[in-house]
Amino acid sequence: MGVRYMQDEEYLLRRQQIIGNEEILKDELEELYQSKANKKFPIVPFAPYVWIYHLGEKRFDSLKIENKIKKIEARSDRKKIKHQGKEKKIARIERSNSKKTEKKRRDLAEGNILMRWGEPVSVFDGEIIQKTQEQMKQYLQNRGFFNSFVEYKTEIRGKRAFITYSIEEDLPHIIDTLRIFTSDSTIQKLIRENQSESKIFIGQNYDQNHLVTERERIEKLLRNNGYFDFSRQYIVFDVLTDIHPYEVEINMIINDPAKRGFHKQFSIDSVIFVTDAGADPRPEARSFFNYHGITYQYYDKRFSKKILDQRVFLHPGSAYSIDNTLNTQRQLAYLDNFKFININYDTTGGSFIANINTSPLNKYQMTNEAGLNVTQGYPGPFYNLSLIDRNIFGGLENLEITGFFGFEGVGSGTTSDIYSLESGAKLALIFPQFIMPASAEFKRKVGINNPNTVFRSGFNFTKRPPDYTRTNFSNAWGYSWQKERKKVYNFTLSEISLIKSDTEPAFDDLLEHLDSLGNPLIKSFEPSFVTAMNFVVIYNFNPDDFYGNKSSLLKLFGESGGTMFNFFEPKGFEENRPDTIQYFQYLKFMTDFRRHITINETNGIATRLKFGIAYPYGKNKTLPYEKFFFAGGSNSIRAWHPRRLGPGSYPPRENADQDKDGQFDYSIEKPGEILIEANVEYRSKLIGFIDWAFFVDAGNVWKFYENPEFPGADFKINRFYKEIAVGMGLGLRFNFSFLVIRFDYGVKMYDPARKEGERWIGKNLSLTNWRGEPGQALWNIAIGYPF
Repeated sequence: MGVRYMQDEEYLLRRQQIIGNEEILKDELEELYQSKANKKFPIVPFAPYVWIYHLGEKRFDSLKIENKIKKIEARSDRKKIKHQGKEKKIARIERSNSKKTEKKRRDLAEGNILMRWGEPVSVFDGEIIQKTQEQMKQYLQNRGFFNSFVEYKTEIRGKRAFITYSIEEDLPHIIDTLRIFTSDSTIQKLIRENQSESKIFIGQNYDQNHLVTERERIEKLLRNNGYFDFSRQYIVFDVLTDIHPYEVEINMIINDPAKRGFHKQFSIDSVIFVTDAGADPRPEARSFFNYHGITYQYYDKRFSKKILDQRVFLHPGSAYSIDNTLNTQRQLAYLDNFKFININYDTTGGSFIANINTSPLNKYQMTNEAGLNVTQGYPGPFYNLSLIDRNIFGGLENLEITGFFGFEGVGSGTTSDIYSLESGAKLALIFPQFIMPASAEFKRKVGINNPNTVFRSGFNFTKRPPDYTRTNFSNAWGYSWQKERKKVYNFTLSEISLIKSDTEPAFDDLLEHLDSLGNPLIKSFEPSFVTAMNFVVIYNFNPDDFYGNKSSLLKLFGESGGTMFNFFEPKGFEENRPDTIQYFQYLKFMTDFRRHITINETNGIATRLKFGIAYPYGKNKTLPYEKFFFAGGSNSIRAWHPRRLGPGSYPPRENADQDKDGQFDYSIEKPGEILIEANVEYRSKLIGFIDWAFFVDAGNVWKFYENPEFPGADFKINRFYKEIAVGMGLGLRFNFSFLVIRFDYGVKMYDPARKEGERWIGKNLSLTNWRGEPGQALWNIAIGYPF
């Protein structure tokens, strides 16, 4: 493993280990390795990345690449001479030349693609190992272990070097005294009043990271209280460790600026808002208008000052605040009406002026998208066309119109594989305020929460010959808001859908058969009037980088359907009439928690936990089909077909040819009213843009009501844990940065549909039979990560 690539007097860095650490985590110290051993397969002494690197190195010719760069540049020069005087043509030639030479220079600096995918053999270097020792010693001191000791031992076995770092932490130093020194009494008072938010306190273990965080906190505190030009560079910590054993005295010193000699608090004298800063100059001066102390300047009056005022938090007479500045910039950006928002402050002439400069986006924007739908059936093309009309009524409202159509191959319930055509249109009118009876002062106060009122209408047409044709008209009125990027709230006050289906006789027979099996799909193909109101909260613990280190997301959802029918039953909804319109009454709740943990730069763990419950009541005690929970599929339990797992331990129909098709027939979807699902996925880089994953999925759906015709389908607290299906498998992800194509191979390990004592079917797997019995394994193809 790599030894054959060693020169004389060279040794392969085979392994590094750390012993003796107690308080400091080993993972933290391993990050300090200045040289790392090559990645290898477990148990097997083979380093594939070294082999790939040297395979590429054999084909690497730097002289050839340099000559290629010269040829590209010479060809580009000839083309520019040929097209002399044609500026646009020459600009295109230069851009093309730049792209080509940049790629070749990258190959010259970093090696060819195989060399970049692989890694050179890790050669033992005593100086680098000594640097690692010094880094560990410094890290321990930064964490408060000032009397710690680090040494390393090198063991040579043939051509391989094994390194062991021995750590003696000793006792940590404790903060005994904390003092603040500043000549500014106002700064002293501000720091004292906000001491509860301090990152350092008496009795705490000394940690230099806490000092860095405290400097950032104080800088932000002062810049939110008028100190416009204050910087963390003025804050110095004097750390004394030799006064008392294992105790630290920290003196925080806030230095004064050299030129002025003191820190000045700034109050805003005036606010100037230019709404068309990017416009071409005109002979006439800009018009201006004063509203609530803010001077708006513009060539053409386009935007409502009343709405803009709700999104501006800078006002004459108020102290400078970095938070108010950023919130103003953020809230104006949320309006989706400006190309850029720039806020700067002018201190010349003894005044402190806030300048807000914006440039409007184009009033109309058209986008289109084409691609393939990838499902368990056959891929099919789709096309979306969207149009945005900005500031449609002059109050920064946006009108969004979307049209779409697509084909895809699907499984028919009555014949062989068929296609499905789906088309439709959506219209959304977005108001950047709450449309409700409220005072102007209230609307100004909630402006910091990015309030929006959204009215949506849509029409969806689905044609699936020879089964059915289905149309859906929908309307919704909702509100959304978010004070900070971490939390998003959506409240749909009213959502109304009118669904009509035209079914073929053969498909009617299938629906009646499914209904006899407990699948209420037939209700979804009767004329339906669906009403609902719902509330959604999304809490993103790390909005800047969801796939970063230890990031989490929590989604809470609650919905009430058909609430108004608790009070009356209008005409047309009576039973036993040929023209009866179905309506539904239900309560639905769901939680979805996701957590991503980064182990190192190439490995991580992703987890998800979902729980949902839907309680149908009213005359039919069922849900609209779209409101049911389903388990199975590429984003759920990947060892089962989409929406085919469950309910509970109630078994599907058995296949006639079980040796070929497996024991169960999964052609029928399995809706449920209770959902439990858990997923764990280990993700790691494989080579280049290809990643791999190992996953375990568990979960199921259940019925809310007990039905003796379907034993095991309902949820019971004394047996539900025996009905949790378990699947596991391996996956490949082709990560193109802008697109992730995913292939997952899932295998059923525990199948609750079987009789007790026969549910563990993982025993069917072996090194020679990795598919198990027929129907036990399943390939999934999808776009994006599952969670």
